[in-house]
Order: sequence, then structure tokens, then C-alpha cells
Amino acid sequence: MMTNNSLLPLLTGRDHSGASRSRIETMTQEMGTGRVADVGQALSSDFSALSQISHALRTTDARAASLGNAAIWLDVMQGSMDRIEQAGTAIRDKLVAALTPTGYLSVDNLSVVAQGAMNDIVSALGRTHDGRGIFTNGDPGGRAPVDVDVLRAETQALAAGATDIASLMTAFDDYFAQGGAFETNALRAFPADPMQFPIGEGKSIGIPVSAGDESVREALKEAALVAALPDLGFPVGGMELAELTTILPARAAAASTKLATSRAVIGTVEERVDHIRKDLDQERTKLETRRSDTISADPYDTATRLQNEMTRLETLYAITARKSRLRLTDYLR
Repeated sequence: MMTNNSLLPLLTGRDHSGASRSRIETMTQEMGTGRVADVGQALSSDFSALSQISHALRTTDARAASLGNAAIWLDVMQGSMDRIEQAGTAIRDKLVAALTPTGYLSVDNLSVVAQGAMNDIVSALGRTHDGRGIFTNGDPGGRAPVDVDVLRAETQALAAGATDIASLMTAFDDYFAQGGAFETNALRAFPADPMQFPIGEGKSIGIPVSAGDESVREALKEAALVAALPDLGFPVGGMELAELTTILPARAAAASTKLATSRAVIGTVEERVDHIRKDLDQERTKLETRRSDTISADPYDTATRLQNEMTRLETLYAITARKSRLRLTDYLR
């Protein structure tokens, strides 16, 4: 007895529709993605233009990534500078109240405020990004750039050794001057060259401020000076207090101005970074458009070829069905 399987050769012939179905699948994919499936065939195996575009895109992305890191770095630095400025403001707002005879705040209490401000400044200078010091030109050590214990001990000694207001101010100015004891004892060593973020074509974005900058030194100097007032080595009477009431607010205001100048410099670099990033975004959009145009599939042409291929497949199915009926008729005869 003949089994059902033995009838198959009579009912079906060779399947000629496989290639057609594959082409339909390919063109359907092209219709969905808008891109040619066989890039090599579309470009006649000439990938030079596409390679140039891809290289330009990779370069643009690398520049954008570097600028993104620079933007983060500058943002953290700007936030730290704001914190340093607030620390100075906290002292400045209480100077008169502590130094005038009718003030509500004692010099000892003012010193506590100043010590807190000094700690805040040192903490702000210790900020890092990806393990690198923001104010230490990218030093990977991760330590705060200022040893606050050394700073506190040495500035207390300066105050104790002063004989009058003039010698006090001179001692602090010399200590925080370029090459002074602050630099050699309290300021930890870090790379001398500013942190650089490459942006291509041999250019880079440099970070303009570090822990050794004058504006930072001035902020620390005024905080340390006020913090050390209870340790003065000479008697402080009404005349001395009146002199301090004049001198300290003026010095604090000068320090604040220098901080504002440094922040403006940082802001200028931030604007430059933002401008370049916008240009890169526009450049990337143009490159993406060029790449898309290079490997895009013509929707009208693809739709026409797809319709033709589907018509061909339907014809193949019709012929196959007819042949199958003929085979069955031949068998039944």
C-alpha cells in the first residue's frame, strides 16, 4: 500500500520561490529601516566616502566627549568657587558686629566662624572628578591640596608673634605670597601645568584656576587671619579694634573681588566650551545626514521592486499549484 509520504513527489515540484521570498524579506527590511541591506553593492564596493564620514563622526564624538568632561570639570570648579565666596561672605557679614564695642558678637565667636569658613574653603578645594583633583591640575592623588592643620598652626604662630596690627598684616601677606611658607608648608605639591582637554586640530581647553592661584590664597588668608585673632601676641584695645574694623572689611572686599575675577575667567571658558559643543552638534547632524544619504534606500524604487517581486512570487505559487494539480491528475489516471 502506498503511504501519504510516497505521494509527495507527485504533488510538489522543486521549490523555486525561496530566492524570491529572500528578496522580499530584504526589501521589506529596507522599507522599514530606510537603509540598503547590501551597502557594498549600493556603493559598488567603493567604501572610501563612507569611511571618511565614519571617521569624521568618530572624531566628532571624541571631541564631544572631551568637551563634556571639560564642562563637568568647570561646573564643579565654579560650584566650589561659589562655596569659597560664601565662606568669605559669612566672615565679612560678622566683622563689624564683632569688632565694634557695641557689637553683639565677640572676637572669639568670630574666630569660630572664620575657622569654619577656612575648613569650608579647604573642603571646596579638595573636590575631584574621576579621581583627579579639580584644583590640583588633575592630580590623581585625590588629596585635598591644603593641609588645614598645618595652616591653622602656622597662622596661629604668626598672630602670636605679631607686635602690632601692621606687623600682623605684613606677616600674613608674606606667608601667603608666591614662594612663601604657605606654598612650601601647607600647600601640597601637585602638577604645575593646567589640566587640558583636547578638542582636535592640536587645540585644547585649559582649566584656568588652581589651588595656588592668588584669588584662592587671598580667600584663605583672610579666613586664617580672622580665625587667629584670639591668638594675637599684643594687647587689643579700642584703638586696635578700630583699626581692625577699617582694615579687615577692606581686605575681605578685595579678596571677594579677586574671587569674582577668577569666576569670570572660568565663566569665559565655560562659554567657549558651550559654543564649541553647539558647533559640534551641528557638524554631527550634517555628517549623519551625509551618511544617511550615502546608504539610504530610495523608498519609491524599493516599493516598486517589492511590488514586482511579490507579483513574481504570486505567479510562482500559481504555477506551482497548477503543476501540483496536474501531477495529482496524472497519478489518478
